[in-house]
Amino acid sequence: MNTNHTPRTVLTYRAALAAGHQPREYSYDKDIIPTGEYHVILDFMTWAMKLPAVDLYCTIRQTNQRIRLTFFLDKERSYLLHGTDVTRLPFGIPLAVQVEHNTNGNPTLNKISRLQAAAKT
Repeated sequence: MNTNHTPRTVLTYRAALAAGHQPREYSYDKDIIPTGEYHVILDFMTWAMKLPAVDLYCTIRQTNQRIRLTFFLDKERSYLLHGTDVTRLPFGIPLAVQVEHNTNGNPTLNKISRLQAAAKT
């Protein structure tokens, strides 16, 4: 998905708070975040405070569980994951994600894709 002409939607942590978002309501506990493939709603994103990464704050559609997934800058110094520029995703969209544990046992975002909106009849 080419989103190079779309502005980045990532907020600073302070801007997220000022916009009314509540990052503390989202779990980043590796024992709580499920692995596997599931659907989420992207609520908002912030730049990670101490790492070259983006924190995605999502709600799992099936359970309404709020989680935080971190996506790191890759070797090519981009935030592309399978052709999707994570930094340009609009808030409020449904996504399919695949999450697995890395060698440290932390949840890692392996795949992300937009879900097609249901056809209106």
